[in-house]
Amino acid sequence: MKIQLTIIGLGQVGASAGLALAKHKESILRVGHDKTRDAVNLAKENGAVDKIALTLSGAVTEADIVLLALPLQEINEVLEHICQDLKDDTLVIDTSPLKMPVLGWVKEFLPDTCHYVGFTPVINAEYLNECGFGPEVAHEDLFRDNLMGVVTSQTASNKAINMATSLAQLLGALPYFSDAGEMDGLMSMTHLMPQVLAASLLKTSLDAPGWREARKVAGKPYYQLVNPFGQDELPGALASSLINNQENAARLINDLIQSLIEIRDLVDTADQAEMEESFTKLQQGRDLWLADREEGKWIERPKIETRKRGILTQMLGFRGPKPTREDD
Repeated sequence: MKIQLTIIGLGQVGASAGLALAKHKESILRVGHDKTRDAVNLAKENGAVDKIALTLSGAVTEADIVLLALPLQEINEVLEHICQDLKDDTLVIDTSPLKMPVLGWVKEFLPDTCHYVGFTPVINAEYLNECGFGPEVAHEDLFRDNLMGVVTSQTASNKAINMATSLAQLLGALPYFSDAGEMDGLMSMTHLMPQVLAASLLKTSLDAPGWREARKVAGKPYYQLVNPFGQDELPGALASSLINNQENAARLINDLIQSLIEIRDLVDTADQAEMEESFTKLQQGRDLWLADREEGKWIERPKIETRKRGILTQMLGFRGPKPTREDD
């Protein structure tokens, strides 16, 4: 019997998940839904899904797994909308950058008969230079040999956690278990702060008296930094992430301000040699990070038992009786 995986949100992450699972289509039925017609058409054209559902309710009614590949600000509303349509034992997974807010919404809306596990995807270093954000930059190997943050909750049975772990492995990723608060702190630094810097530069430049002329010569450095705002959903996603993550956001913004003050103080000293030395150390740190990121030096690849019970067998075996909360 096939497992139905419903992917809600067919952007880069959702469509890439569908593409990665194409080799298992005899065992997994991939159902897709997106509010954008272009994303739906491209997912069908590229073979990222087997079937399109026109409504949210129709997409999840028969789903064994629901993958919410959505911006943070849309998850609350979608969970509220689909909660009455989920069958017992459905596993709901989200891929948003923050998990603490989602845990709160899950507690509010997800039925006790269902399960929740959070994913935090880390994309293949080969694609870090890509400028797009939608289904046009989906790749079958987007997650291959990279970490997949896995955040569990009290709403997930052991079987559900095993199923989520198996799905991460089928996507080619390496499960990395983390506490929700810890993951939110990591993502605040590496995901949200670059967007905050982009917002800050845009505000500084667009409000400047000289912008009328400066915009004519703004080139690659400016474009690369403000590029996050090329995503249609970025304003809402960033606002939601900051409001729902105030402690981390305030702390890191203060750290950014302090770093800018230190650079300003270097400028005031007019000591070019000292400034160049400081920037060289930063460049070396960046190069070391990128080399490690490309090689995945910090990743310990787990041994996957395949002789006794393969990954797909584990997922298909999830349909057994659900243990009680006490059993878990």
